[in-house]
This record gives sequence, structure tokens and C-alpha cells, in this order.
Amino acid sequence: MAAGAIVEDGTWLGRLQGELGGLLAPVFALARSRLAAFAYIGALLAEPGDRRSCWQLAERAGHATPRRMQALLAEYAWDWTAALAALQRFILARLGDPGAIVVLDETAELEKGDRTVGVARQHAGITGQVENCQTVVFAAYVTARAYTLFDFRLYLPKQWCKDEQRRQRAHVPDDVEFATKPALGTAMISAAADAGAPFAWVVAGEVYGRSGKLREACEKDTKGYVVAVPVNFTVSLPSGRKTAVAAVARLVPATACGPGCKGHRDYAWAWAATASRRHWVLIRRSLTDPSDLAFFYCHSPRAGR
Repeated sequence: MAAGAIVEDGTWLGRLQGELGGLLAPVFALARSRLAAFAYIGALLAEPGDRRSCWQLAERAGHATPRRMQALLAEYAWDWTAALAALQRFILARLGDPGAIVVLDETAELEKGDRTVGVARQHAGITGQVENCQTVVFAAYVTARAYTLFDFRLYLPKQWCKDEQRRQRAHVPDDVEFATKPALGTAMISAAADAGAPFAWVVAGEVYGRSGKLREACEKDTKGYVVAVPVNFTVSLPSGRKTAVAAVARLVPATACGPGCKGHRDYAWAWAATASRRHWVLIRRSLTDPSDLAFFYCHSPRAGR
């Protein structure tokens, strides 16, 4: 977490709340929304657990009911983009690192109803199955000191984009159009680079790695990347022959990756050159299950072999 890198003594929570309050105060024009936001932030920082309801946060803040918390999220007018920009400045002022890594991923929030904006039957990474859920694509900012969430985009499925009644009921802005998850990830990478956020690398899973536009955006902004790709992803070898990355798996030598949270992780790895001096293929094979292969396409702004 970023908080641990900001202050290291026992007073860090109070100091963090004070800094965030001063940072975000201009975002809220009305005193009632500003006070509700400060209470919300304080409760989020103090309440343990990954899932926190408005009831839990209200109780932590000393409110008799969750009404003020719910109004902050659903009724009060405030500029979330200004709040996000302020938080990003806060993060970079303390963790900014030219060698930082931006990690693209997504998270799903399981839902029971159909009125939460963006909710639909779709793949949920937290269960590995198709669920009724809301999906958010996010960018994390990772340094040697700490890591934190940096940006996000709500994924709005096609059926939502086409349903004017649902859009109006959920207050979806008129200018919001359908965008794929890789497109949302690309937009965040480009926004971070355009804003001058210091980072050197982008890491992402297969959903994002197969996107040529995302990889092109990274290269345009002179960022390196390591992205997972499918078995049929095609590369050009130094000989000029084109082949799927799966065909390069025979090059994998046996070596150990190192200790992990569930014991020693033994993999076979290969680092294969391509026709480009800036692109490589990284292949990983499980030693306990040789059929378990993973492929990564890599780019470095610096040419080499």
C-alpha cells in the first residue's frame, strides 16, 4: 500500500486523513458533501476488510444511519475526475519513479440485481466463471517502495450502451460509448504518459496483450512492456520466418524461478529473440505439468540482443 511509504510512525493514519482532506476539499462545493466525503475517507481507511458497505462506514464514522454516505455516492454533485487527478498528483509526489511499472488488470464486483451501472452476465476473474457482475479495468502504479491503484475505467457492456432507458436510469453520460477492455487500458496508459507520470514499463494479461493498439501506444510513448499473449500469437524470428509463439516452446531450458507464497516455484524458461532488436518472446513452462505453458511478448525501447 502507498500509505506505508508515506509515513512510518504510528500517527500515519491521522496525518494521511488530514492530507487527503486538504487535497480533496476543493472538489466538493457544498459543505455537506465535503463533510460526508471526509467522513467516508476516514471510515474507509479505518474499517478493516475488502468489502465495506455504507452501513459499516456510517457506523465507523459515528453516523446513526448510512444516509449521508449513500447521498455522497448517489446524489451529491462533485467532480470525480478532479478527485482522481488530485489523488494521482498525491501519489506521484510521494512514489513517482522513472522506473515504475504500470500494471493493467480488471476486477469484478458480484451483484444480485440488474440496476447497478454496467452490471451484466460476464466473465468474473475472481471466480473464473461467468457471473452477474460489474467490471472495472484499472491501472496500478508499482515501485520498489510501494504500490497503489492509479486509474480506473468502468467497463460498460454493449447491451448497456444500446439501452437508452437503462442509461438514463443509471445517469450514464450521453458521450459514453462502448469501449473494449484493451481500449480502456490503452486510454489509461496514454493518459498517464501524456500527463507526464514517470514510469518505464507496462505489464498486462492476455486480454490486453493481444491488443496491437495497446502495444503500439506503449511503443509510441517509449515504454517497455511484458504482456501475456495467446498460443497462436505470431512473431517473426531472426531468420525472417513467421511462427506462432507455441512453436518456440521447444527452446525452453529448465531453471528455477524462486520461492513463492506457496513454496518454491520451479519453471522452465526461454528468452527467444525475434526479427526486431526491440522485441522478444518470454516462455514459461511448469516443471510439474509440462503442458502448462505461458507466453509473453516483450518490448524494450532500447535495442539489444
